[in-house]
Amino acid sequence: MPGPRHRGRADSRKPASDIQPVLKRHLDALNERDLEQLISFYADDAVLELPASPKVEGRAAIRRAFEVFFEQWEERSAYDRIVVSESDAAVEGLTTGRHRTLHLRIPGRVPSESRQYRHPFAAFLTFRDGRIIRHRVYYDARELVKQLLG
Repeated sequence: MPGPRHRGRADSRKPASDIQPVLKRHLDALNERDLEQLISFYADDAVLELPASPKVEGRAAIRRAFEVFFEQWEERSAYDRIVVSESDAAVEGLTTGRHRTLHLRIPGRVPSESRQYRHPFAAFLTFRDGRIIRHRVYYDARELVKQLLG
C-alpha cells in the first residue's frame, strides 16, 4: 500500500497515455470558457502559476482566477506539441485573443480600444490521481503588453 500523499507529489503510477485525453478536454473547456468543466480538472490543493501574476493556490482560488480571466480576456489556445512523461506533461502552443477590459496599470499608457494579440506559450502540468496538482504557464508578458498597447 502506498504511503500518504504529499502536496505537490505526483502519482507516477498513472499511465502517460491517460494524460493526453485529459489535456485535450482541459484545453477544450478553457477555449469554451466552461468554468465548471475546467475547474473539475484541478485537485483541491492544486497550484496555478501564470506570468506577471501571483501564484494561485487551491481549487477555490483557481476558480476565482479563471472567473476574472474570463471577464477580462477573450482568447483561444491551441497545442502544437505535447510531451508526456509519467505524471508530467509539457505543452507548447499558440494563444490568440483580445483583452476585454483595461486592467493593465501602466502610467501614461492607456489603449483606446481592446487590441488583438498572439503569442506562443509553454505550459507544464503535473497530475496526481488524474487531476492537475500543478499548472505553470510561461510566455513573454512584455511582448503581450507591447501588442496590447500597440
